[in-house]
Amino acid sequence: MKKILFAFAAALMLVSCSEPATRKELASHVIVIGLDGWGTWCMEKGEYPFIREMMQEGSWTLNKRVVLPSISGANWAAMMNGTPVESSGITNNDPYPTFEPLYLTQHKAQPTFFHLMKEQRPAEECGVVCEWGDFLNYADTLCLDYYKRIANASQNPDDIVTESVKYITEKKPVLCFIHIDALDHMGHSYGQGSEEYYAELPKVDERVRQIVEGVKAAGIYDDSIIMITSDHGHVGHHHGGHDQLEIQTPFVIWGKGVKKNHQIKETMIQYDMAATVARILNLETPQSWRGKVIEVFE
Repeated sequence: MKKILFAFAAALMLVSCSEPATRKELASHVIVIGLDGWGTWCMEKGEYPFIREMMQEGSWTLNKRVVLPSISGANWAAMMNGTPVESSGITNNDPYPTFEPLYLTQHKAQPTFFHLMKEQRPAEECGVVCEWGDFLNYADTLCLDYYKRIANASQNPDDIVTESVKYITEKKPVLCFIHIDALDHMGHSYGQGSEEYYAELPKVDERVRQIVEGVKAAGIYDDSIIMITSDHGHVGHHHGGHDQLEIQTPFVIWGKGVKKNHQIKETMIQYDMAATVARILNLETPQSWRGKVIEVFE
């Protein structure tokens, strides 16, 4: 009996020791497209043909929950740093935490997946293109090879596509996060459920399509995983509370090795985004993270 137990324990040790060494990245590139203010409430009636097509090409949920408060800063941060607000201290759109975070990097910032990239894969290209300037407060720009804020985005709505495609085709980044602000602007200006909001949705859908065409033009599409996500919804002209219209957001993922036409049934919260990105790129995550990998891979 002792020999059997010893052999069993040795086998367990061999499996546990060999697993990290044998685990590999699931794709060579991850492109995240964040649609600010894209709430689940608009999905039934909205016109978004390309995103609908990609939902069939990959996996999706309409039940991703935000972290509270349901504002941009807290939620974009959680997607990148893998932690809830209680840990990060990021409770508003201020670049500085409201209270002392539980853990900070040498940059006095949260360990985002960009930080993990520079720590574990320093030679790899990663960058951000955004329309909301404060987005950069949460990405840790010291860990980025490239970042660009599109100024006056409402007057130049196609610049986000031009800049994103230029960056992707020229640099072929391993990790790229693109932030599009148009829907949030419509929600604040005209209100949740307004004609103006619904009219903007197909325009944003077309920008997403053009960015994906840029990934194809770069020659990296077949070895990429692409995600579309959101920070919050709206109720009336606002967000920041805990109404269902504010806290429920969509998530779509497709690409290399992702299950097709698959509805995600498991629970998903904003910080699960970070864990999922890290798993795709085979990044070791810090103990401070609380996100879980969304299992959508074949």
